[in-house]
Amino acid sequence: MNETELQVHGVNLDMMTNQPVVILKDLESKKFLPIWIGQFEATSILMEIQGVEAARPLTHDLLRNVIDELGADVVKIVIDDIEEGTFFAKIHLRMPNSTRPVDARPSDAIALAVRTRSPIFATDKVVEKAAMATEFGEEDEVEKFREFLDGIEPEDFQE
Repeated sequence: MNETELQVHGVNLDMMTNQPVVILKDLESKKFLPIWIGQFEATSILMEIQGVEAARPLTHDLLRNVIDELGADVVKIVIDDIEEGTFFAKIHLRMPNSTRPVDARPSDAIALAVRTRSPIFATDKVVEKAAMATEFGEEDEVEKFREFLDGIEPEDFQE
């Protein structure tokens, strides 16, 4: 199954649903993959991207620490399926004697990936079904979106 590498382009608040959305960008094209996530995961992703450290480890920090203590590495995360609007992902862990995928919610996998600096991929099936292509002339909109994202703080996602 072919995979497309993505990067976290930003986290936004969907004005229609008032729910956070992580935006992943295809590194080779002008496609964006939006995934609606929970507030905790959005805050966790934003804190890591913005370099904000919590006084105590958050859940995703704890997961990274446990993986490190067990001598494993996160090889990559793959958003590998979408069914009825629900995305599915795998965290690919390399351990001393094997590599194995672990089922995860995409939001948790992405929060872990930004902490471990691991690559993020989506299968071609997911990209074909859910990614949105930007067209020529939309760069201004993308730039406005980036400016909006630059002004968001993790506290903006708290109730």
